[in-house]
Amino acid sequence: MGVRVDFTGVASGFEKIEPGTYLARVKKIEQKMSQAQKPYLNWTFVIVGGDYDGRNVFYMTSLSPNALWKLKDTLIKAFGYEKEDLAGEFDLDTESIIGEEVAVVISEEEYSGEMRDRVIDVVDASAADEGPTLL
Repeated sequence: MGVRVDFTGVASGFEKIEPGTYLARVKKIEQKMSQAQKPYLNWTFVIVGGDYDGRNVFYMTSLSPNALWKLKDTLIKAFGYEKEDLAGEFDLDTESIIGEEVAVVISEEEYSGEMRDRVIDVVDASAADEGPTLL
């Protein structure tokens, strides 16, 4: 027995997101291990409004000591943490920032011969715009 499916108007894969700065909401933050066994945070954001409303985009911040600057920078620029609060040991309550609105800066990169969108920065929500203008 087969299954009848109507693919009329269905594109293959995801439509690439135009480079720009978009309003987004933090959907999920998971701690994971890279293939090299290095810990990192995998952020999932959902774009709010515009042509890409509801699309998920992803961002990674390493938890390796020599790369923690990126996480620190993200917490300061996007979530309003003060540098002084992040000067020593810090317990990041990821649940407390789920649902927060931010702006994601999307660029494009080549991956396995294809151009794909990539979140290159996360900043304060006030930086979001309606067009494909990079910060």
